[in-house]
Amino acid sequence: MQKILRNIFIVSCILFGVDELSAQTYFDMKNKETVNNYEIVAEVGDLKITAEEFFYSYEFGPAFPKRKSDSKETHLKYLINEKLIALESYNEGLINEEEVSFLFDDIQADLATEEMFKEDILSKIKIDSAAVDTILHSKQIELELKWLYSLDEEGIKAYWLALYNDVPFDSLFMKQFNDSIFIDMRSMRTTFYSLRKNNPLLAQIVDTMKAGHYSAPIHVNNEWYIVKLENIWRDIITSETELNKLRYESEQAFLKNNMDRESDNYVDNLLRGENPIIKKHAFNLLRAYLGKYILPSEQYEEWELEKILDSALSNLGLTRGAEYPGVDLVVTEKKRYLLDEFITWYRNRSLYIKFDKSDLNSFSGSIENLIWLMLRDKLLTQRARENGYFENNWVKTQSNWWRDKIAYSAMRNKLANSILLANEEVNTGGESEPSPDDLSIELIAKMFRMIQASKAKYNVVINNEVLNRISVSEENDPKVVDFYSAKKGGLIPRPPYPTIDNEWVNWE
Repeated sequence: MQKILRNIFIVSCILFGVDELSAQTYFDMKNKETVNNYEIVAEVGDLKITAEEFFYSYEFGPAFPKRKSDSKETHLKYLINEKLIALESYNEGLINEEEVSFLFDDIQADLATEEMFKEDILSKIKIDSAAVDTILHSKQIELELKWLYSLDEEGIKAYWLALYNDVPFDSLFMKQFNDSIFIDMRSMRTTFYSLRKNNPLLAQIVDTMKAGHYSAPIHVNNEWYIVKLENIWRDIITSETELNKLRYESEQAFLKNNMDRESDNYVDNLLRGENPIIKKHAFNLLRAYLGKYILPSEQYEEWELEKILDSALSNLGLTRGAEYPGVDLVVTEKKRYLLDEFITWYRNRSLYIKFDKSDLNSFSGSIENLIWLMLRDKLLTQRARENGYFENNWVKTQSNWWRDKIAYSAMRNKLANSILLANEEVNTGGESEPSPDDLSIELIAKMFRMIQASKAKYNVVINNEVLNRISVSEENDPKVVDFYSAKKGGLIPRPPYPTIDNEWVNWE
């Protein structure tokens, strides 16, 4: 499952100033006068690639097709390849395998809750011109910061004493660097808006400083800093186009900030209405289970999680090695959520989850936060389903795109795993391990044979007339570069839209 999600998630995406709040209208912005969203670009068996699906796949896809003289044709070729492999995946029923179907369910739920948030929250937010002007102004303020850093209080006191004795800040600053610590690790250039967004405490301190001055020692997360405001200036806007672009960005930032705040209130009220309780023994069982996989063995033993595991099992009336179905992890006034449900939820997101392993309490806090996050996702999904958002046309449209992408990825991973397994069997005789390049070539060969066999079974029809009418942002440009984007605020991390794998570049 992690491999499927990784293949879907780690893709290069071009963002053309399109905020996720307005992305659904992006197709209309580019193509309103030229092509309808439902027009068919290609048919692959019974799968149809619409102008809208192609557009989003292309715009948020890797750069390598955009660098070619036949950009749209190249992208479509590989999109068709993925559809052909998806058809073979459907034939083998891979989409119905438990882990694959759970991933699809998570993404579909994310799409549905996103639409619910847009209607329940975003539609009620009104633009405040004064607030937008404030954001715009803060985006124009450029800052250059330097800092002295110490892991402990004694180190920062030594810096502070040296400054008191008129040792120049820059002299102390330069002494920090060696082969493993570089200038960009102790300095930054940013806008006041970005600083306030990413580090509000530091922004509050910097807002009271003058250029060339430094702060008193700052203690954050058991680390110490002395920050110098090296320079501050206002970036002068030189054209109306630039001003309009910055104002649009400021309006989107205003909407996003307000949506985040209202979303927090929305979720907080949802959770409070359920009056949830985490069951102690199930939590201890989960903590020991996760610790076994993600903690160093020394830390696992030091925290005596094995004893905690035995105690939890005893209190739950369970024994080692047995199945643990039906264990309540969270109980609300209306429903119970099982330990198994959390494990499934966690597996689909484990690539992007980090735990605080500094001590047992911090590690426990990380797990507790994840449990509340899982409960949030479950409650939002339930509300979206009850309010009919799974039947929303935009949700159903995107769900179909994602279903094909997940089916393709499941088959691709099956082929890759078959190659690894075959090589493991061969290498039991002591032969040398095949190189990653050899494995990649072998996978390409297997995929090529499957695509050719699939083409023999299914008709592929391309409508070049529709393809030519689709307007895109970048094509036939050798200088186009890859950008990466992910939607991380929803129920599951994912790209904004499904698109072709970047590894198709190896077929060129």
